[in-house]
Amino acid sequence: MHPFLIDFSTVSLPLFGPLRLALPSYGLMLAIGTLCGWIWYHREARRHGLDQDSAAAVLFWSIVAALAGGKLGLVLVEPGYYLGDPSRMLTADFLRAGGVVWAAVLAGIGTLILLCLRWKLPVATVLDCAALPIPLVQAIGRIGCLLAGCCYGAACDLPWGVVYHSAEGHERTGVPLGVPLHPAPLYESAWNLAVVLPVLLWVRRHQRFPGEVMLAYLTCYSVGRALVEFFRGDGARGLWLGGLLSSGQLVSLVVFPVAAGLWLALRQRTGGNPGAAGAP
Repeated sequence: MHPFLIDFSTVSLPLFGPLRLALPSYGLMLAIGTLCGWIWYHREARRHGLDQDSAAAVLFWSIVAALAGGKLGLVLVEPGYYLGDPSRMLTADFLRAGGVVWAAVLAGIGTLILLCLRWKLPVATVLDCAALPIPLVQAIGRIGCLLAGCCYGAACDLPWGVVYHSAEGHERTGVPLGVPLHPAPLYESAWNLAVVLPVLLWVRRHQRFPGEVMLAYLTCYSVGRALVEFFRGDGARGLWLGGLLSSGQLVSLVVFPVAAGLWLALRQRTGGNPGAAGAP
Protein backbone atom coordinates (compact mmCIF):
# COMPACT_ATOMS: atom_id res chain seq x y z
CA MET A 1 0.00 0.00 0.00
CA HIS A 2 1.49 3.32 -1.09
CA PRO A 3 -0.87 6.29 -0.60
CA PHE A 4 1.92 8.57 -1.84
CA LEU A 5 4.42 7.46 -4.47
CA ILE A 6 6.65 10.46 -3.74
CA ASP A 7 6.57 12.28 -0.41
CA PHE A 8 8.76 15.25 0.50
CA SER A 9 6.94 15.65 3.82
CA THR A 10 5.54 18.96 5.03
CA VAL A 11 7.25 22.26 4.30
CA SER A 12 6.40 25.77 5.39
CA LEU A 13 5.94 28.25 2.57
CA PRO A 14 5.49 32.02 2.79
CA LEU A 15 1.82 33.04 2.54
CA PHE A 16 0.67 29.41 2.37
CA GLY A 17 1.98 28.13 5.69
CA PRO A 18 2.46 24.36 6.21
CA LEU A 19 2.05 22.46 2.93
CA ARG A 20 2.63 18.79 2.23
CA LEU A 21 4.57 18.15 -0.95
CA ALA A 22 3.58 14.68 -2.08
CA LEU A 23 2.36 12.82 -5.15
CA PRO A 24 -0.79 10.83 -4.29
CA SER A 25 -0.92 7.39 -5.90
CA TYR A 26 -4.61 7.60 -6.71
CA GLY A 27 -4.36 11.07 -8.25
CA LEU A 28 -1.43 10.02 -10.43
CA MET A 29 -3.14 6.88 -11.72
CA LEU A 30 -6.37 8.77 -12.38
CA ALA A 31 -4.42 11.41 -14.31
CA ILE A 32 -2.65 8.74 -16.38
CA GLY A 33 -5.94 7.01 -17.11
CA THR A 34 -7.62 10.27 -18.08
CA LEU A 35 -4.76 11.17 -20.42
CA CYS A 36 -4.97 7.76 -22.12
CA GLY A 37 -8.73 8.13 -22.43
CA TRP A 38 -8.39 11.64 -23.87
CA ILE A 39 -6.00 10.44 -26.58
CA TRP A 40 -8.20 7.48 -27.51
CA TYR A 41 -11.35 9.62 -27.56
CA HIS A 42 -9.76 12.05 -30.02
CA ARG A 43 -8.66 9.18 -32.20
CA GLU A 44 -12.26 7.97 -32.32
CA ALA A 45 -13.55 11.51 -32.97
CA ARG A 46 -11.20 11.88 -35.96
CA ARG A 47 -12.26 8.48 -37.21
CA HIS A 48 -15.89 9.63 -37.23
CA GLY A 49 -15.06 12.97 -38.84
CA LEU A 50 -16.13 15.09 -35.85
CA ASP A 51 -14.98 18.67 -35.45
CA GLN A 52 -11.94 18.38 -33.17
CA ASP A 53 -12.44 21.63 -31.28
CA SER A 54 -16.07 20.90 -30.48
CA ALA A 55 -15.30 17.29 -29.58
CA ALA A 56 -12.51 18.42 -27.25
CA ALA A 57 -14.75 20.98 -25.53
CA VAL A 58 -17.48 18.38 -24.98
CA LEU A 59 -15.02 15.95 -23.45
CA PHE A 60 -13.38 18.57 -21.24
CA TRP A 61 -16.64 19.70 -19.65
CA SER A 62 -17.84 16.11 -19.37
CA ILE A 63 -14.70 15.25 -17.38
CA VAL A 64 -15.28 18.28 -15.13
CA ALA A 65 -18.87 17.16 -14.60
CA ALA A 66 -17.74 13.60 -13.88
CA LEU A 67 -15.31 14.78 -11.21
CA ALA A 68 -17.99 16.97 -9.63
CA GLY A 69 -20.57 14.19 -9.92
CA GLY A 70 -18.27 11.71 -8.20
CA LYS A 71 -17.92 14.02 -5.22
CA LEU A 72 -21.66 14.70 -5.17
CA GLY A 73 -22.08 10.94 -5.03
CA LEU A 74 -20.08 10.88 -1.79
CA VAL A 75 -22.56 13.32 -0.28
CA LEU A 76 -25.56 11.33 -1.52
CA VAL A 77 -24.16 8.08 -0.11
CA GLU A 78 -23.43 9.62 3.30
CA PRO A 79 -25.72 12.66 3.57
CA GLY A 80 -25.74 12.71 7.36
CA TYR A 81 -21.95 12.80 7.57
CA TYR A 82 -21.44 15.61 5.05
CA LEU A 83 -24.58 17.70 5.51
CA GLY A 84 -24.28 17.47 9.28
CA ASP A 85 -20.96 19.29 8.95
CA PRO A 86 -20.62 20.88 5.47
CA SER A 87 -17.03 21.88 6.25
CA ARG A 88 -16.09 18.25 5.59
CA MET A 89 -16.68 18.99 1.90
CA LEU A 90 -13.80 21.47 2.00
CA THR A 91 -11.19 19.13 3.46
CA ALA A 92 -8.18 17.97 1.46
CA ASP A 93 -9.32 14.33 1.67
CA PHE A 94 -12.71 15.18 0.14
CA LEU A 95 -11.18 17.26 -2.63
CA ARG A 96 -8.61 14.54 -3.41
CA ALA A 97 -11.21 11.76 -3.46
CA GLY A 98 -12.31 10.43 -6.83
CA GLY A 99 -15.82 9.95 -5.51
CA VAL A 100 -18.56 7.50 -6.44
CA VAL A 101 -17.83 5.97 -9.85
CA TRP A 102 -21.44 5.51 -10.97
CA ALA A 103 -22.24 9.13 -10.05
CA ALA A 104 -19.19 10.28 -12.02
CA VAL A 105 -20.07 8.17 -15.07
CA LEU A 106 -23.71 9.26 -15.20
CA ALA A 107 -22.85 12.92 -14.61
CA GLY A 108 -20.28 12.81 -17.40
CA ILE A 109 -22.65 11.10 -19.83
CA GLY A 110 -25.48 13.49 -19.01
CA THR A 111 -23.26 16.52 -19.56
CA LEU A 112 -21.95 15.08 -22.82
CA ILE A 113 -25.50 14.61 -24.13
CA LEU A 114 -26.58 18.15 -23.17
CA LEU A 115 -23.51 19.74 -24.76
CA CYS A 116 -23.87 17.72 -27.95
CA LEU A 117 -27.47 18.88 -28.27
CA ARG A 118 -26.47 22.48 -27.64
CA TRP A 119 -23.57 22.46 -30.08
CA LYS A 120 -25.39 20.32 -32.65
CA LEU A 121 -23.03 17.35 -32.55
CA PRO A 122 -24.28 13.81 -33.26
CA VAL A 123 -25.10 12.64 -29.74
CA ALA A 124 -24.96 8.88 -30.32
CA THR A 125 -21.67 9.07 -32.25
CA VAL A 126 -19.97 11.17 -29.56
CA LEU A 127 -21.25 8.76 -26.91
CA ASP A 128 -19.62 5.89 -28.80
CA CYS A 129 -16.33 7.82 -29.04
CA ALA A 130 -16.38 8.33 -25.28
CA ALA A 131 -17.51 4.80 -24.40
CA LEU A 132 -14.45 2.97 -25.71
CA PRO A 133 -11.87 4.69 -23.46
CA ILE A 134 -13.98 4.59 -20.28
CA PRO A 135 -13.14 1.01 -19.22
CA LEU A 136 -9.44 1.70 -19.79
CA VAL A 137 -9.63 4.85 -17.65
CA GLN A 138 -11.47 2.93 -14.93
CA ALA A 139 -9.00 0.05 -15.01
CA ILE A 140 -6.02 2.36 -14.53
CA GLY A 141 -7.83 4.41 -11.89
CA ARG A 142 -8.65 1.30 -9.86
CA ILE A 143 -4.94 0.53 -9.61
CA GLY A 144 -4.72 3.87 -7.85
CA CYS A 145 -7.47 2.69 -5.49
CA LEU A 146 -5.43 -0.40 -4.66
CA LEU A 147 -2.34 1.68 -3.93
CA ALA A 148 -4.25 4.19 -1.82
CA GLY A 149 -6.19 1.59 0.15
CA CYS A 150 -9.61 2.92 -0.76
CA CYS A 151 -12.45 0.72 -2.06
CA TYR A 152 -10.76 -2.13 -0.21
CA GLY A 153 -12.02 -5.69 -0.17
CA ALA A 154 -13.54 -7.95 2.44
CA ALA A 155 -11.51 -10.53 4.36
CA CYS A 156 -9.93 -13.07 2.03
CA ASP A 157 -8.36 -16.51 2.66
CA LEU A 158 -7.24 -17.00 -0.95
CA PRO A 159 -3.59 -16.95 -2.08
CA TRP A 160 -3.98 -13.57 -3.79
CA GLY A 161 -5.26 -11.72 -0.73
CA VAL A 162 -3.52 -8.37 -0.18
CA VAL A 163 -2.31 -7.11 3.20
CA TYR A 164 -2.07 -3.41 4.01
CA HIS A 165 0.40 -1.99 6.53
CA SER A 166 0.25 1.80 6.14
CA ALA A 167 -0.99 3.53 9.28
CA GLU A 168 -1.59 6.70 7.30
CA GLY A 169 -3.62 4.77 4.75
CA HIS A 170 -5.72 3.30 7.55
CA GLU A 171 -6.31 6.75 8.97
CA ARG A 172 -7.38 8.10 5.58
CA THR A 173 -9.57 5.24 4.32
CA GLY A 174 -10.22 2.95 7.28
CA VAL A 175 -8.65 -0.03 5.50
CA PRO A 176 -7.90 -2.89 7.94
CA LEU A 177 -4.21 -3.51 8.52
CA GLY A 178 -2.35 -6.80 8.81
CA VAL A 179 -5.13 -9.04 7.45
CA PRO A 180 -5.55 -10.48 3.93
CA LEU A 181 -8.26 -8.73 1.92
CA HIS A 182 -9.78 -9.30 -1.50
CA PRO A 183 -8.03 -7.00 -4.03
CA ALA A 184 -11.43 -5.64 -5.06
CA PRO A 185 -10.00 -2.76 -7.15
CA LEU A 186 -8.01 -5.28 -9.20
CA TYR A 187 -11.13 -7.37 -9.72
CA GLU A 188 -12.82 -4.36 -11.31
CA SER A 189 -9.72 -3.54 -13.36
CA ALA A 190 -9.64 -7.11 -14.65
CA TRP A 191 -13.35 -7.00 -15.52
CA ASN A 192 -12.91 -3.77 -17.47
CA LEU A 193 -9.87 -5.00 -19.39
CA ALA A 194 -10.80 -8.66 -19.91
CA VAL A 195 -14.57 -8.38 -20.45
CA VAL A 196 -15.88 -4.86 -21.03
CA LEU A 197 -13.18 -3.60 -23.40
CA PRO A 198 -13.14 -6.71 -25.65
CA VAL A 199 -16.95 -6.57 -25.90
CA LEU A 200 -16.83 -2.90 -26.89
CA LEU A 201 -14.18 -3.56 -29.53
CA TRP A 202 -16.32 -6.39 -30.93
CA VAL A 203 -19.40 -4.18 -30.96
CA ARG A 204 -17.52 -1.40 -32.75
CA ARG A 205 -16.42 -3.86 -35.42
CA HIS A 206 -19.96 -5.22 -35.90
CA GLN A 207 -21.87 -2.06 -35.04
CA ARG A 208 -25.45 -1.79 -36.29
CA PHE A 209 -26.52 1.63 -34.99
CA PRO A 210 -24.95 4.78 -33.48
CA GLY A 211 -24.85 4.64 -29.71
CA GLU A 212 -24.48 0.88 -29.55
CA VAL A 213 -20.97 1.02 -28.06
CA MET A 214 -22.17 3.15 -25.14
CA LEU A 215 -25.13 0.83 -24.49
CA ALA A 216 -22.74 -2.13 -24.54
CA TYR A 217 -20.50 -0.39 -22.01
CA LEU A 218 -23.35 0.40 -19.63
CA THR A 219 -24.64 -3.17 -19.89
CA CYS A 220 -21.31 -4.92 -19.33
CA TYR A 221 -19.95 -2.57 -16.69
CA SER A 222 -23.12 -2.74 -14.60
CA VAL A 223 -22.84 -6.53 -14.43
CA GLY A 224 -19.21 -6.47 -13.33
CA ARG A 225 -19.75 -3.67 -10.85
CA ALA A 226 -22.61 -5.54 -9.20
CA LEU A 227 -20.47 -8.68 -8.88
CA VAL A 228 -17.34 -6.93 -7.56
CA GLU A 229 -19.37 -5.22 -4.84
CA PHE A 230 -19.87 -8.61 -3.14
CA PHE A 231 -16.10 -8.73 -2.50
CA ARG A 232 -15.76 -5.22 -1.07
CA GLY A 233 -15.47 -4.50 2.61
CA ASP A 234 -15.65 -0.70 2.83
CA GLY A 235 -18.89 0.63 4.26
CA ALA A 236 -18.39 4.15 2.90
CA ARG A 237 -19.81 3.10 -0.48
CA GLY A 238 -23.29 3.05 1.05
CA LEU A 239 -25.13 -0.07 2.19
CA TRP A 240 -28.89 -0.58 1.95
CA LEU A 241 -31.53 -3.14 2.90
CA GLY A 242 -29.66 -4.08 6.05
CA GLY A 243 -26.34 -4.31 4.22
CA LEU A 244 -27.71 -6.64 1.54
CA LEU A 245 -26.94 -4.30 -1.37
CA SER A 246 -24.57 -1.39 -1.91
CA SER A 247 -25.29 1.88 -3.70
CA GLY A 248 -23.29 0.64 -6.68
CA GLN A 249 -25.38 -2.51 -6.92
CA LEU A 250 -28.64 -0.57 -6.70
CA VAL A 251 -27.57 1.70 -9.55
CA SER A 252 -26.41 -1.33 -11.55
CA LEU A 253 -29.79 -2.97 -11.07
CA VAL A 254 -31.40 0.08 -12.68
CA VAL A 255 -28.84 0.68 -15.43
CA PHE A 256 -28.52 -2.93 -16.60
CA PRO A 257 -32.13 -3.63 -17.68
CA VAL A 258 -32.48 -0.20 -19.30
CA ALA A 259 -29.21 -0.38 -21.26
CA ALA A 260 -29.51 -4.07 -22.13
CA GLY A 261 -33.15 -3.67 -23.18
CA LEU A 262 -32.38 -0.74 -25.48
CA TRP A 263 -29.34 -2.52 -26.90
CA LEU A 264 -31.27 -5.68 -27.79
CA ALA A 265 -34.31 -3.79 -29.11
CA LEU A 266 -32.25 -1.53 -31.36
CA ARG A 267 -30.15 -4.41 -32.68
CA GLN A 268 -33.30 -6.30 -33.58
CA ARG A 269 -34.79 -3.25 -35.26
CA THR A 270 -31.69 -2.67 -37.38
CA GLY A 271 -31.76 -6.33 -38.43
CA GLY A 272 -29.12 -8.13 -40.42
CA ASN A 273 -26.89 -5.29 -41.44
CA PRO A 274 -23.96 -5.56 -39.03
CA GLY A 275 -21.15 -3.13 -39.55
CA ALA A 276 -23.30 -0.51 -41.30
CA ALA A 277 -22.77 2.01 -38.53
CA GLY A 278 -19.27 0.92 -37.59
CA ALA A 279 -15.86 1.93 -38.80
CA PRO A 280 -14.58 1.04 -42.26
